[in-house]
Parts: sequence; C-alpha cells; structure tokens
Amino acid sequence: MDEDVVSESENSVRVHSVERVFRILEELVLHTDMSLKQLAQAAELHKSTTYRLLHTLIDLGYVEQDETQGAYRVGLRLIEMSGKANRAWPINRAAEPIMDRLAAELGESVNVAVEDGLDMVYVATVDAHQPLRMQLNVGRRAPIHCTAVGKAVLAYRSELIDQFRGQKRSLERFTDHTITDWRQLEQELSVIRERGFAIDNEEQVAGALCVAAPIVDYRQRVVAAIGISAPGAHLSWERANEVGPLIAQAARQISERLGYMG
Repeated sequence: MDEDVVSESENSVRVHSVERVFRILEELVLHTDMSLKQLAQAAELHKSTTYRLLHTLIDLGYVEQDETQGAYRVGLRLIEMSGKANRAWPINRAAEPIMDRLAAELGESVNVAVEDGLDMVYVATVDAHQPLRMQLNVGRRAPIHCTAVGKAVLAYRSELIDQFRGQKRSLERFTDHTITDWRQLEQELSVIRERGFAIDNEEQVAGALCVAAPIVDYRQRVVAAIGISAPGAHLSWERANEVGPLIAQAARQISERLGYMG
C-alpha cells in the first residue's frame, strides 16, 4: 500500500509522505550520488513514489539531478538550510563566541557535542590555528564511553549508565588505551566530577588527546560538552591537565548563556 496515509495514536500523528521524504534525504546525505533504483531500495519505497518525491524535492531545491548520468544528490537549498539550522540551535548560539576565543587562546580545534542514544554527535566545531590539527566534522558520531566529550556528559548523567547496562552493551575497545572495564570507567567518572573536566588519552584514536567539560542548561541538566582535540605531538597528558580548567571555565560561560544559574 503506497498511499499517503496518516497514522494516529494516543501519543503521535505521523504522515507517511513526510517520513518517506526524510528517508530519501537521509540516504542522499549518507551517499554522494544515487540512482533512482538505489534510492528506492535504500529507502524501501516503490520507484514511482521515490520518483515523485524526488522531483518535488528538486523543484524545491533540496535535491539535484546530474544531467548526464541522472544520479541524484543533495541540493544547495538543503546545505543552506542545514547551516542556518545549525547556527540557530541555542547551544550553538551560546557556544560560538566562546569557542572562537578558546581556539584562538589555545590554538587547538574546539568542538561541542551532544548525547544521542549513547553516542556523542558533534554539533559545532572551530578548526585549530595551525597546520597539524585534528578536524572533527559537524554531524560526526563518536562513542560516549571513550571520548572526552562523552565522559564529561556520562559523569553527570547516571541514567545513561543505567541505559548502557540495561542494553547489556559492552564497552567497545578502540585502542590499547580504551577503558573496557565498568569499575575502571566509574572510577574515571568519579575523578572527572572531582576535577570538573574529562580527558581522552588516546582512548578512541591512537595518537590523539582531547579535553572536555560539561555544559549545563537552565534546568541544571548536563546537555552537552565542549572540548579541544589535538594530536599528542602538541597536547601531552600534562598539557591536557593544565588546560582542563580553561575548558571547564568555557563550559561554565556557555552554561550561563543558556540560563544556568550555578
């Protein structure tokens, strides 16, 4: 059945055509170019439905079609709107000037990430002011248990630990430094609460260190983390501990801009 049906329940009203449009857009964002057949299969839609929705999106500027090969890709309008949406988000608006200052002061890449389903998603970044640097793109996902931004959130969100354990998920190893023992991780989270910032000492990527601190909103809830990322060549363990208080200060400033009263 391929009609535009509205599903209604006690808690939601879902329009199928809207869901289908976003399934198409999500596939196009994940892949550079896709044919009509590939898109229909990936989005689990009929080719005729996919074709109609695609050409509506083309008319609106959210999708483009290659004139020679016929492949589809995201359009300029989608890129424009995603940039505007990113800048309009309250956390990003609050963090932007502080991120710029921190990047200039420390010379390292600065990023803000939020928790989503036991992952961290980077929602804002400022590149380092030097050739050798780490670059974390907006939209990138990273595991919560072995990143500085993730541990900075996890230390203050006990329900996430309960969720982790409730799903019986193991602590995946990414490098020789990844903490994979729950007792050791909880000891680490206790240290983070005491000093106010977290350090990823090559736990996710070998040769890379990160330092992060939690961002709190007006509800006094940890909603994000701000951090710096750099190659170990110029961010040693000692240096990470030196700049940690500066990261924590930046996090407090962003929190205050979000309405946190301390």
